[in-house]
Amino acid sequence: MLVYSRRHGSIEIRPAWVIGMRLVTLAVTAAVARPLWTDASLHASVLVYAGMTAVAVLALLSSRRRHRPILLPTALALQTVCEILVISQVVYLTGGLRSPSHSLYMMTIVSAALCFRLAGTLVVAAVASASFVTAIWVGAGHQAGVLWSRDWFAAMRQLSDQDFYTVFLRLCIFFLCAFAGGYLAERLHTKDKALAHTSEALQLAKWETGDILKHLRSGVLTLDIAGHIAYFNRAAEEILGLTERRVRGRPIREILGAHYPELADRLEWVLASQQMDIRTELLLRRPDGRVIPVGLSTSVLSGTGGRPRGVIAVFADLTEAKQLEERARRQDRLAAVGELSAAIAHEIRNPLAAISGSVEVLRSELDVADENRKLLELIIAESARLNKILSDFLLYARLSPVVTGRVCVATALDEVLEIARRHFRRNDGSPPVDLRTDVADRALTVAADPDHLKQMLINLVFNAVEACADRPCTVTVRVRSLGPTPEWSSFREPVAGNGDDWVTIAVVDNGGGIPDSVMERLYEPFVSSKPSGTGLGLAIVKRLVDSAGGRIHAESTPGLGTTFTVHLKRCPMVAPTRAAV
Repeated sequence: MLVYSRRHGSIEIRPAWVIGMRLVTLAVTAAVARPLWTDASLHASVLVYAGMTAVAVLALLSSRRRHRPILLPTALALQTVCEILVISQVVYLTGGLRSPSHSLYMMTIVSAALCFRLAGTLVVAAVASASFVTAIWVGAGHQAGVLWSRDWFAAMRQLSDQDFYTVFLRLCIFFLCAFAGGYLAERLHTKDKALAHTSEALQLAKWETGDILKHLRSGVLTLDIAGHIAYFNRAAEEILGLTERRVRGRPIREILGAHYPELADRLEWVLASQQMDIRTELLLRRPDGRVIPVGLSTSVLSGTGGRPRGVIAVFADLTEAKQLEERARRQDRLAAVGELSAAIAHEIRNPLAAISGSVEVLRSELDVADENRKLLELIIAESARLNKILSDFLLYARLSPVVTGRVCVATALDEVLEIARRHFRRNDGSPPVDLRTDVADRALTVAADPDHLKQMLINLVFNAVEACADRPCTVTVRVRSLGPTPEWSSFREPVAGNGDDWVTIAVVDNGGGIPDSVMERLYEPFVSSKPSGTGLGLAIVKRLVDSAGGRIHAESTPGLGTTFTVHLKRCPMVAPTRAAV
């Protein structure tokens, strides 16, 4: 194991083996030198060596917290030099060439391989060899200066052949240990770098894969072979209303069986049959009561040898897709209706006008009896009713082009209520109609077509009055301003606020309410709860609101009344400009 390697400009320290080798070498050297502590110089050297070992150990221990590229190698180098000097003194005092302590050099060289790799280990072997030769030479009674002079080779010839070859053999052993240890250290260093690089790449791939799965808009759920949930991403939490902490590692039946039995059954079937399911649509009822359509795809995870490891399920909330699909179908129907509207107007309106005109002429010119006159009046009334149905149908099928402008809500509302009061003025003793307004700010303006806004309000107010039937009628129209992010949670088609301010217009009546069977198809053409209703009024309102970029919502309580709420984008107030002088 390497002590350090340079990575990203810092030193990576791995001190465990080095500390152990240093302490073992210190203990062995101190034990060998203990009988010789009467020698003052050896005693001092051992104390210095012990102190440098303590400094090196402290540097190794603190290297993980503090990056000091110079202090650590310097401390290790000085400690190694002190160790070689102490060993040389022990060899000198215990018999020189015949001393058994020369094996301590090999412990130092092997320990150095863990610190300095190949080049540094060869340098340590050279220093140890020089120190060993010096100790042998001085122990033989020769002068150390002669050994390091120009006549060193002639001086070496003073040794006997046996001593010369003994020294040479031990030097070869030193360098062989240095080369072997340094080579292994280099290989370990190379493998360590490759392993670190691979580990970093694997960790990066793991992070990237985890981030991708976590931020997918589709829910991802994986099961192990035992049917326990192994992965549950953020989109799955949002779709199913469950947290990963609650479901991870739990059996699929225990978690999903109570709220989503269809999903649990499907996943268990895939796990048992080991057959993928490319596309399935399920209706899931969330814990909050909302029913959402979900598209589910499953596949089998295979391990080594093709053996199954589990199941992966990818599912998505199809609510928005279903809404877009329904809008597309609605647009197709409207396009088809628009193509037929011109032919209907030509083929029906002209004969209808002829019939109505002829009956009017007959009533004015002929003196018919009471029963026949009632029949003529019935023909005229039903012709007028048929003409109104046809006009509403054409208005629904072929809206006029939208001309968006700044429309004052209070002004448009006053005009609509004046029309309604004249239309529903009752002098025959029937229950009165009370039309009220509650406008918080009469300066509120919306971005809409003026004619479309009036038509929208007329239809809503007239529907509210007609819903009261034979009871005293009270209709209140409230106008309020909302902030940039209105609460859309109560709407059937949720829309996130986009930074605009909104104006809400609520038409409240005290009629008999709308049946649940009609509420489900409230804005579809020819769907009405009134016996004489055409079912086109609210369909027209819905198209007008959609064309203005707003939303409409209805709340009704049978026997108490109904509230229609319309949200339209508010036009910001324009500050008056000062005329130039």
